[in-house]
Amino acid sequence: MIHRICALLLVALVLGCGQTESPQAPEAADPHDVPITEADVSMPATYADALPQIKGYRDTIRKAIEAGTPAHGHRSLDELDIVLDQLPSIAKDSGIPKEQWETVNTTSQALRTLFDQLHSAIDEKRQPDYSAVADPIDQAIAKLEQVTQ
Repeated sequence: MIHRICALLLVALVLGCGQTESPQAPEAADPHDVPITEADVSMPATYADALPQIKGYRDTIRKAIEAGTPAHGHRSLDELDIVLDQLPSIAKDSGIPKEQWETVNTTSQALRTLFDQLHSAIDEKRQPDYSAVADPIDQAIAKLEQVTQ
């Protein structure tokens, strides 16, 4: 009797407990969505250098979305987020007057939020709506351009 119980336990261990489901294959990783750090980004040396770089990221992201390949904007979205996060420090180090630091800070954070809406849609495999954020993005960039040294 003990041999029979041991044999049944051995069979159960080897064959499993009747689970017939096969494990699901993991979803393929997006080759355009690779984690980066600040060290991977060509940081602008000055506030004046940052503005064309920000506009370049905006244009690349917009073109990727309009072309129907929004995932191709991942790298630019990631780099832009890092540049916008550092923009207040870049402004300070570039001699932007202290009374304009708050404008740079709040406007760069607003831009991060707008671009994050697009990034979230891409990550969630939804079609991002660039036109919904285009005007506020352009207005925020214009506001950053009004900041003077």
